Amino acid sequence: MAFIKAGYRLRVYTNSWLLCLLHFGSSKITLLKSFLFDFQIMGKSQMSSTNMKTSPIPQAVLGNYDGSSWSWHLKRNISISPSQLALIFGALGLVSLIIGFAFYWVGASLILPFSLVEIAVLLVAYIYNAIHANDYETLTLNGNVIQVESKIGLKLNHMQFVSSLTRVDTLDHMNQLIQLKQGQKDTYFGRYVHANLRPLLAKQISSRLLSNHSY
Repeated sequence: MAFIKAGYRLRVYTNSWLLCLLHFGSSKITLLKSFLFDFQIMGKSQMSSTNMKTSPIPQAVLGNYDGSSWSWHLKRNISISPSQLALIFGALGLVSLIIGFAFYWVGASLILPFSLVEIAVLLVAYIYNAIHANDYETLTLNGNVIQVESKIGLKLNHMQFVSSLTRVDTLDHMNQLIQLKQGQKDTYFGRYVHANLRPLLAKQISSRLLSNHSY
């Protein structure tokens, strides 16, 4: 019984240390990125209108023009690739498996099932992350047709609007998504762009719609 308790504690302490190290590292990176991005946005808001025109703005917000249509393609911002996450989760699973087999070898057989359960949980978490790693949304304005396509997990959505009948609702607050509405049909856009840039994105889409109507 003492072996079982010691093995369980060692496995918990080891995995907790690794998970805390991973979480601490990724949290600091994410926090640093968020701080730098927010600092950049705050700096832009305090600049003059002339300087703002020369400030770098993501091309995904400005849109891309191929000569016949405008498009905005937004992707989920992930700080770690699926292959890197596989290596990290694989290392965690390997450590847990080694601890489980080590104590199984000395007679503490109840440690190994916990290790296998933990590996299964890591596998499920990795699969979930891999499914959502390629999430995106695309808005295309071609003539009098607006096409909105989005992928969330394994679900692919596609909607089509008539640009002359479509309204882009203004944002009441920074965290609100952009709404495109035509009669009773509506959809939301801008999930994968920073909240501070959504008003600019909405303005870009609206201006392209108005310029398209003027022709």
